[in-house]
Amino acid sequence: MQRLIATLLALMLSAPLALAEVTLPSVFGDHMVLQRDKEVRIWGKAEPGEEVVVVMTPAGADLSQIRRADATASQQGDWQVTLPPTPSGQPWIMTIAGSKTTNVVDFEDIVFGEVWVASGQSNMSWTVAQSANAKEEIANSANDQIRMWTARRTVKTEPAFDVNGGWAVASPKTTGSFSAVAYYYARELQEELGVPVGILHASWGGTPVEAWTSRQKLDSIDWAKPILQRYDAAVKAYPQAKKQYDREFKRWEETRNGPPNTGEKAGYAKPGFDDSQWKTMKLPQTWEKAGLTTLDGVVWFRKTIELPEGWATDKLRVNLGPVDDGETTYVNGVRVGHTNASNRGAWQVNRSYAVPAEAVKDRKLVIAVRAVDLSGAGGIWGKPEQLYLVRDQNKDEPLSLADDWKYLVAHELNANTRPTRRPDALFGPDHPHAPAGLYHGMIAPIVPYTIQGAIWYQGESNASRAEQYGRLFPGMINDWRELWGQGEFPFLFVQLANYRQPTDKVVDTDWAHLRDAQLNTLRQVKNTGMAVTIDIGEANNIHPKNKQDVGKRLALWALADTYGQVGGLDDEIKSGPIYSSRMGGFGAKDGKAVFWLHNFGGELKARDGKALQGFTIAGKNGRFVKASAEIMVQTTDNEQLSELVVWSDQVKDPVAVRYAWEDNPDEANLVNEEGLPASPFRTDDFKGPTDGRR
Repeated sequence: MQRLIATLLALMLSAPLALAEVTLPSVFGDHMVLQRDKEVRIWGKAEPGEEVVVVMTPAGADLSQIRRADATASQQGDWQVTLPPTPSGQPWIMTIAGSKTTNVVDFEDIVFGEVWVASGQSNMSWTVAQSANAKEEIANSANDQIRMWTARRTVKTEPAFDVNGGWAVASPKTTGSFSAVAYYYARELQEELGVPVGILHASWGGTPVEAWTSRQKLDSIDWAKPILQRYDAAVKAYPQAKKQYDREFKRWEETRNGPPNTGEKAGYAKPGFDDSQWKTMKLPQTWEKAGLTTLDGVVWFRKTIELPEGWATDKLRVNLGPVDDGETTYVNGVRVGHTNASNRGAWQVNRSYAVPAEAVKDRKLVIAVRAVDLSGAGGIWGKPEQLYLVRDQNKDEPLSLADDWKYLVAHELNANTRPTRRPDALFGPDHPHAPAGLYHGMIAPIVPYTIQGAIWYQGESNASRAEQYGRLFPGMINDWRELWGQGEFPFLFVQLANYRQPTDKVVDTDWAHLRDAQLNTLRQVKNTGMAVTIDIGEANNIHPKNKQDVGKRLALWALADTYGQVGGLDDEIKSGPIYSSRMGGFGAKDGKAVFWLHNFGGELKARDGKALQGFTIAGKNGRFVKASAEIMVQTTDNEQLSELVVWSDQVKDPVAVRYAWEDNPDEANLVNEEGLPASPFRTDDFKGPTDGRR
C-alpha cells in the first residue's frame, strides 16, 4: 500500500511520455540508511531537460509526513534534489519518476540514522569472517539497525557516475563479508546512540593514499608531482608495455600448472595401487635433504594407515604443514585439497584439508600427495607435529603421519615445462595504484551522499615514503571535504598497528615515521581523530585479527567529539596519551628531558604496573639510547596534561626523546586509566630513512 501511494503520487506529479529512463547510482537502494537531521541529497541521470520528482513516504502511510522534491535534468542529463532534515524513526519508501520516463524507480525499507564512509587498504577490507572470534560474532550479528553498502573494486581514469555496489542488513547471512573494522565501529555507535548506522564501504588492499585522492587535488600538492610524473610516463608507454605484458602473461598461463597430472590417471592415489616398487622417504623434510639434490618437478608420496577404532565413522582432517611449492592431496583416491605451485608464498602455506565422508569406507586409509616444486627446495618440509590426521572435532590425540612414506619421482622440469613467475600487474591507467584511480572509480560515485563523517585505515603501502605521506594524507582529507561540500566533517583514522618481530636495538624505521606522519595529521587537520593500535597488532601478521578493538577505539573519538558522549565514561576519554606538540612542549633540566602529554582524562600509568618502557633519548649527536622515564605531574589547573621526565646516564645534555619508535614497540607500556595506549611520538625533527623519497 505504501509503495502504491508513493508511486501514484510520483506519477501524478509527472507527465510520462515514454521516452527515457531515470537512473540513480547504486548507493541508492533498498535498505539504505540516509543521514538523519541533515538535508539529504539525491541525484541521478535523466533526459536533458526532463523534470524529475522524488517522493519519500513513511512506511506507516501517514501522508502528512510525505517529503517531495523536484529537479530538472541538465544538458548533460544530471539532476539532484535535496530533501529536508528528517529524524530517525520508522522506515520509509522512496519513489522517483520523470516527466519523460518509461520507468518509475522505487526503494523500500529506508531508514534515517548515522552514515559514515569507511575506506582504506586491506585492514579496512578485512572481513568479519577473517577476523577474531568470527563464528560467534557472525552468529550473533542479526541487527537491522546496522547496514553496509560495499563498492566493488574499480579503477577509473575519470570520475565515474556509478560503481557496482549494494546495501546489506547485518545478519548471520551477510555480516561475514562486511568490513570488520567498519562493522565493529558501526556496532559501537548503534549501541550507544540507539539509531540506525549505515556504512559506505570502499576499500582495496595494498593501495596508496594517492590512489584515493582526486587528480585535481594531487596537481595542487608539490610533493605529489613525482608520483604524477611517473604515472603520466607510464600511461604514455602503456600501449607498447601492454603488448609485452600480454605475451608474458600468456606464457605464464600456459605453464602455471606445471606438468600434466598423469599420475592421477595412472591410479597413484587409489588404495589398490601397487606402490611396492616405490622408494621410501622419511617425512617431513625437503626432498633435497633426502637425496634428490637437483630435482625441480613432481614427486608423488603415498602412505597407508589403519584408523583407530571409531574414526572411520567420524569427520576427519588431514594436515600436511607447508609443502614447497604446490600440491594436490588425495584420501583413498578422492581429491581433498589443492594449492597451486605458482601462487605467491605457496611454499610456506600450511595445508589442512577436510576429508569427505565418501573417502572413508573402512579403517584402511591411503593418503597420497602430488607435490610440485618449481625451484629451490621441494617437498613436505614442515615440523613433525604439523603432519597428522585428526578427527575434525579434536575428540582424540592427532594421529601422526610423520614417518616413512613411499615416493616416486614423476616428472623433472626442463626449460619447456618450467612455469614462469606470474608477471606483476602492469602499472598504468587500470592499476589500483594509479593516482586518483580509486577516487574516480569508488569514491566519486558516492559523492555527495549526505554523511556524518569518515573512518580510514591505510598507510602500510606508503610507509616507504613516510615524509611524503605527511603531505599527501592531509591533502586527501581536505580533498574529500571540499568535494563533499559538507564542511570539515569528522575524519577518523587508524594509526599503524605493531608489526614484525620486536628488537632490543634502538632503530629508526619507516613504520615509525609513518605513524609520526599520522600523528602530525591529527595535530594539523581540524576535526580528526586517531585510534592508536600499537598494542593489538601481531608480529607475524600485517592483518591483525582483533578488529573489535579497532572499531571501538575509532568509535570513542566519534562518541566524544561528534556526538558528545562515551556511554558512561567521561566525555574526554577518547584516546590514550598524545604528545602535545613537537619541540614546543619539550625542555631540559638537570640533564633530564621534560615535556607534556595530553592524557584525555584519568591518570597515566604503566600498563603492566612496572617501570615505564619504550623511551629513548638523544643528545646533540642525534644518537638515541634507551632511557628511563617517570610521570611527575598528572594534571594542571586548566588542562588535562601530564608532565614526563626522561633521562639516561649516557646522555648528559638531552635534545630529543622518542617513544615506541620501532615497527613493533611491544615493550612500550604507557597507558591511561582506561588502558588506552599512548601514541608513538618524537620531540625531534631529525631526518628519517624515508625523507626525500617521493
